[in-house]
Amino acid sequence: MVEEEILSVLEESGALSSKEIELELRKRGYNIRARTIRYHLKKLEERGLVRKNSNGKTELTEKGEKELKRKSAFERLGEFSERIEYNVYLSNFDLYTLSGLVPTNFAFIDKSLFERTMEIVEECISQPISISNRIFIAEEGESLGGYTVPKNSFALGVISNTIYDVILKTAGVNTTPEYAGLMSVENMEARGLTELISYFGTTLSPGLLLLKAGLTSVYSACKTGRGEIIVAIRSFSRYAMDIARRELEIAESKGLRGVIKILHPSDRIFGLPAANRARLVVSAGLNMIAPLFENGIIPEVRVNEFFVDFRDFRVI
Repeated sequence: MVEEEILSVLEESGALSSKEIELELRKRGYNIRARTIRYHLKKLEERGLVRKNSNGKTELTEKGEKELKRKSAFERLGEFSERIEYNVYLSNFDLYTLSGLVPTNFAFIDKSLFERTMEIVEECISQPISISNRIFIAEEGESLGGYTVPKNSFALGVISNTIYDVILKTAGVNTTPEYAGLMSVENMEARGLTELISYFGTTLSPGLLLLKAGLTSVYSACKTGRGEIIVAIRSFSRYAMDIARRELEIAESKGLRGVIKILHPSDRIFGLPAANRARLVVSAGLNMIAPLFENGIIPEVRVNEFFVDFRDFRVI
């Protein structure tokens, strides 16, 4: 138990000395001396779960990260929804000035595929399922919040649908992530949900799970108006529906699209389970990355891990 807590501390705080680990454990209710911690660190090092870095501090190894995730998988259910909440808190996007940091999804792609990537993006970005007609490009070697774009690659950034949580939060409306799902569309009109994943039943982005499972047909929707797109579903107080409508109408007038429906608790469309809160159904930011997968471009994808100032996005 103590060793799991030590691994957890190192995951959260990075490389630490035994004394620093002692202080962090004390915050968690463990009164363990540095000498005892060094004993446990030695055992963890023998198992290959931790190592000393160049500064003499202890850090997790890749094996240690996997071990921690394996043992804490059940405890981490709903972890992605917490990341959304954290990103909403950190974002300072201002809808009225169109400035400030927004949560951003990134795809890291081989440079040789740049032109084909841009062709696909341009075919879909003007469609109503796109949150915005703006993208962000980072070249190899550029830093994105501590992560460096790999050699011979570029990064394609698209605005995350978490921007709607940010917009509503600024207006005083708190949202709760409920589901990500696949929405069937015809003539670009939403018809019904075919798959649904609860944010509280997974440790990963549910939208990314749908994407990587090969269940989307966003590119077909862009070309023919018919396909399966990813949607995000949030709940909020029914008494805030008028405020939400007003803010989302303003967002649309500013070029932020992708809102599919605001549902009253009594609404039974799309086959959603009954609830006592209003719901917001929006197109997922990942819908601008899905067509790449569907055309054989398989990038590394990071969801809601980075922030970009809205003014740094460029219009396609």
